[in-house]
Amino acid sequence: MAVSTNSSESQAFERQLAEMVEIASADPRQRIVPAQVKEWAGNLQNHQFYNLFALMVAERYAAGALSYRVCDSIMNDLWWAWLEGEAGPKVPEPFYEIFLAFDAGEYHRKRDRSDDPVKDHTDPLIAEILSRQKHPMT
Repeated sequence: MAVSTNSSESQAFERQLAEMVEIASADPRQRIVPAQVKEWAGNLQNHQFYNLFALMVAERYAAGALSYRVCDSIMNDLWWAWLEGEAGPKVPEPFYEIFLAFDAGEYHRKRDRSDDPVKDHTDPLIAEILSRQKHPMT
């Protein structure tokens, strides 16, 4: 990742991700809001925060540490927080790609629902994003 972090920053990011997981795992009506994002971002630029946490979510999902449902919920909340907050003119990448990867798992393509949208779409997209040597933080 392009954002260098020290041990205390890494621990803070892990705590913030744990808060996101708690929100996503609790009441489905509870959301991550722009004020929380602003607080969590601290000294990070807006795009750095979204990219960093999207990559953390994707990495935990790929490792099997977080479920699809929790990751999809976090990414949806972050997307809405980005739209409602200080979004700016350009959507951060790879944040947007990761959001779209989880979004792709939300619906079936076959009428009989015999397909597995997470396995067929989300999993390969996340693997491809994480396989890149460098993640742009612009």
